[in-house]
Amino acid sequence: MLKIDKKNIFVYIAVVLLLVFLYFMGVVSPIENIFLKTLNPVLKSLYSLSTDLRLKYNEQADRGILLQEIKKLESEIIRLTEENAQYKTTEEENNSLREHLMFLNKAQHSYILSNVISRGDIGGANKQTQTITIDKGKNDGLYVDLAVVSSKGVIVGKIFDVKDSISKIYLTNSPKCKLAATIINEDRTSGVVEGELGLTIKMGFIPQDKIIHEKDVVITSGLEKFIPRGLIIGTIIDVNNESNELWQSAIVEPMVNVDELLVVSVLLPNLVESL
Repeated sequence: MLKIDKKNIFVYIAVVLLLVFLYFMGVVSPIENIFLKTLNPVLKSLYSLSTDLRLKYNEQADRGILLQEIKKLESEIIRLTEENAQYKTTEEENNSLREHLMFLNKAQHSYILSNVISRGDIGGANKQTQTITIDKGKNDGLYVDLAVVSSKGVIVGKIFDVKDSISKIYLTNSPKCKLAATIINEDRTSGVVEGELGLTIKMGFIPQDKIIHEKDVVITSGLEKFIPRGLIIGTIIDVNNESNELWQSAIVEPMVNVDELLVVSVLLPNLVESL
């Protein structure tokens, strides 16, 4: 067993008591001051270091929380943007359908409502949309040369290719879409309209003796088997009547922006009548 030296214990106790006595008597204060003065720079540095570490830790923690909040807000913005886009698309489609039904019921046409599912560009550097594809085809009773109209009753093209469940349409700005047309003026001037490079519509074969003006409205003439009379094509914006030419021509501005078509109607011939 470990022997305890009682003499040493008494010595240690005596020293401690002496130091306590001297401390209260103020004898060790100078020594204490010197010791503290020596340690002050060290203590100051340690305190500054601990403060910096604490601040950096808090800053990192705050930054982590902030990044989490930013990610949550970004996710919420994406979600709301998607919802807003879906809402606007649905609203536009509903408005388009409502306008289609109002026009078609008033005009008493038999029709097939169709959604535009793709757009196609036919050559040229301008890259203007000249064809569209719709989600109706042979199975729905469609076939080539039927008229396709917008919600306002404006003719936007005619079918040139039909599959079982889809159809392709040449738009009025395509050179491959030709329509027999009439100008609403005193003479009811007739001619043929066709697209020019996907940019505008040109009306040709207008007799030189016919007087036409800018802003005259151009409609379908009804001379084609499946195209009813009275569908609006556009308005004249320029007239070319060179005296040395057999025919005069006019540039027609479409009434519809074909790039904004979402829903179209294909007119069926069983109830085709003059408007």
